[in-house]
Amino acid sequence: MKTKYIRGGSLFRHFDRFGQIGKAGIRGRRGGGLARAGMAAAMALSCAAALGAPDVTVGQGALDQIGALLVEKASWTPVQAKLDSELIHALKNHRGEKFAAGAPSLRLGVEMQPDGRVLVDIKAEVTGKLLSLINGGGGSVVNSFAQFNAVRALVTLDQLETLAGMPEVSFIQRAVGMTACTGSVDSQGDVTHLAGAARSAFGVSGAGITVGVISSSVDYLAVAQSTGDLGPVNVLPGQSGVPSTGEGTAMLEIVHDLAPAAPLYFATAINGEASFAYNILNLWSNGCNIIIDDVFYYDESPFQDGILAQAVNTVTAGGALYFSAAGNSGNLDAGTSGTWEGDFVDGGPAGAPIPEAARLHSFGPATYDTITNAGYHLDLFWSDPLAGSSNDYDLFLLDSNGVNVVASSMNRQTGTQDPYENIGYMQTGERVVVVKYSGAPRFLHLNTQEHGQLRIATSGATVGHSAATNAFSVSATPAAAPVQGEPAGPFPNPFNSNNIVEFFTSDGPRHVFYNADGSAITPGDVSATGGAIRLKPDITAANGVVTTLPASTHLNPFFGTSAAAPHAGAIAALIWSYDPTLTPAQIRSLLTSTAIDIGRPGMDRDSGWGIVMAYPALTNLTGMAPPGINLQPSNQTVRVGGTATFSVTVVGEPPFSYTWERNGTPIAGATASTYITNNVQVADSGSQFSCVVSNAQAAMTSSNGTLTILEPPANDRCSGATIITSANYTNVESTLTATTTGDPVPPCAYAFTNGVWYQYTPPSDGQLVVDTIASDFTTDLALYTGTCGSFVEVACGTYYGTLHPANHLYGQWRCGLSYFGRR
Repeated sequence: MKTKYIRGGSLFRHFDRFGQIGKAGIRGRRGGGLARAGMAAAMALSCAAALGAPDVTVGQGALDQIGALLVEKASWTPVQAKLDSELIHALKNHRGEKFAAGAPSLRLGVEMQPDGRVLVDIKAEVTGKLLSLINGGGGSVVNSFAQFNAVRALVTLDQLETLAGMPEVSFIQRAVGMTACTGSVDSQGDVTHLAGAARSAFGVSGAGITVGVISSSVDYLAVAQSTGDLGPVNVLPGQSGVPSTGEGTAMLEIVHDLAPAAPLYFATAINGEASFAYNILNLWSNGCNIIIDDVFYYDESPFQDGILAQAVNTVTAGGALYFSAAGNSGNLDAGTSGTWEGDFVDGGPAGAPIPEAARLHSFGPATYDTITNAGYHLDLFWSDPLAGSSNDYDLFLLDSNGVNVVASSMNRQTGTQDPYENIGYMQTGERVVVVKYSGAPRFLHLNTQEHGQLRIATSGATVGHSAATNAFSVSATPAAAPVQGEPAGPFPNPFNSNNIVEFFTSDGPRHVFYNADGSAITPGDVSATGGAIRLKPDITAANGVVTTLPASTHLNPFFGTSAAAPHAGAIAALIWSYDPTLTPAQIRSLLTSTAIDIGRPGMDRDSGWGIVMAYPALTNLTGMAPPGINLQPSNQTVRVGGTATFSVTVVGEPPFSYTWERNGTPIAGATASTYITNNVQVADSGSQFSCVVSNAQAAMTSSNGTLTILEPPANDRCSGATIITSANYTNVESTLTATTTGDPVPPCAYAFTNGVWYQYTPPSDGQLVVDTIASDFTTDLALYTGTCGSFVEVACGTYYGTLHPANHLYGQWRCGLSYFGRR
């Protein structure tokens, strides 16, 4: 799916497409552990793809404009310093004031409601006085969570300074955007992950393992339930997210396809980070053993666990498994990276003299980076603690010529704010400038988010709660047909070591500098040599699979790491349902130790430990390899006299023996993986065909494939020809179920196979006109006199190589003759 811009509120991003880390170490110990940065500090920096540019410095005109904007920033009052710079800009516009003398007109990233209000996130001690002031001054509280010091509200611009002046308020910003990495059908991932084989061989179904899904919404849920693609879903009260994209329904379908007996829960993530974090905890308190999400908020820190990652830490410490989409922000190895991270490097003064010594950041070959593919959101972070940044950095976007500033983010960081600046959409060719307004050099992280790409790029796109220590950060690999220009998957075969991750999948590793409480991991060193490295993503799973959702949602087929996360979570449910006494650590070991290693040997920054596989994990757990039927016999619908083919695909320890059964009775000689029955008749309709597969360890019986015979029409043969009684005759009839009759085929016919017959005896001589119109396929027409079995051809019409939905015959009727027509 595409990023959805919700009016006045949450830009949200799902990690669906229409919407990996250095593999090293011993396979016995897998997962998202921490490593001291000194061991891997050079990794991200050495990955920089510095392509350079003809100009390597910011032009003087742009520097002058940056300087003018920074002079404006220096003039803000302490109250204004508690406001997002874009809100200050919008407020000055509202009052008819110029934002900054000497600065150009900027793109304003504040989306106003039709009633003139704006959706904001307020970081504050939540008090009754604050909530009353919001509601009493023309605003309205959307939600509030005291445990997260968070209020989301619709407010008027005139309220902003009054609210910011309250001592309990630390900062007010534009509502932070989020992205979701967007029965009658079954996910191809069920086959490629050998989940069907696991269910067949080990009798697992996810029973007893409750799975919670967090995404945008459950639009189209009733439709999926009506087709049998979903069973009951427990939606937390008021948390359906409807109306929105329906991405939650698509994710739930995937879980149900692979783990059909797992009880399912759902809660939305689109009402702000605090609401999202609350729903993580709420699903856990409702008994969810596994929680899966595909949502990421733009301001989630790469360097410290925020409220979402802390909620993940809480539920994983309590025994839950958490699976999260790694993201669709590209990776360095595929040349799609939209990320740059590394230490601040002084690139010289920024603009005209200002009260504080602002300095440009040098990206190496230039003091700016260039957008090579447009993106939805540009975010800058630096290595200060959350709600404690006293080093002040700013973010500017220049036009493609580097002449004018087109957008800016320059919040004040005075010791209580987050180390974060952000700009909305960016266009190809525009230039990114980072300025250290004041304070000390810090490690920087710049991200263009989904689809955006940078000329000077590094690895390290996976951030936020997906990179929490015990979360499974899930990368994506195609199961079947690809997105144009992307790799293809192996369906109907299982995954193998030749498969690769999608080019859009976010890579790792994740460099962190602070513990969740804000204390430094390596006090005194928050540069590339300090902190710790989390090896993310952890694992890879399928995307690009079918769902029941309308194609217009861009969720059928369902691409993105949004689709990968539920595949991985469902596989964990299958494993856990086999042995509910397994610990989360044991399940992690089973998933990672049996994953198919793709990319670089061992764990790598693109695919983690590789593609998780259901059947191998259970064979590893049990020490057995019974036959697992991965592709069951499919239902067959054929014409009378046709051929029906039933097949099974089996994994396990060979050799295998096969015995096909019809309605539970063995079929003599049917001892191969495929059974073919010829010349089927109406009496065969409804027959059930199954296969018993055995090896030295066990015997398994497949599900049934049902044979349905299409009965031919009454006028399938000349002897049953429809009698035409009127000279002007029209009818609508299908020939799809007609058979090859064995009657004469006219010499002019090119593809005359199955047809139907008509008979007409004209009462007088006259003109003959026979037409077929509006056919769904090519048509032949033939006209005869005589009797059935003894014909004289009168006329024939056919086609030659081009599809003709109409056909015409012209001639003369003769009174007293019977004419037979076939089409």
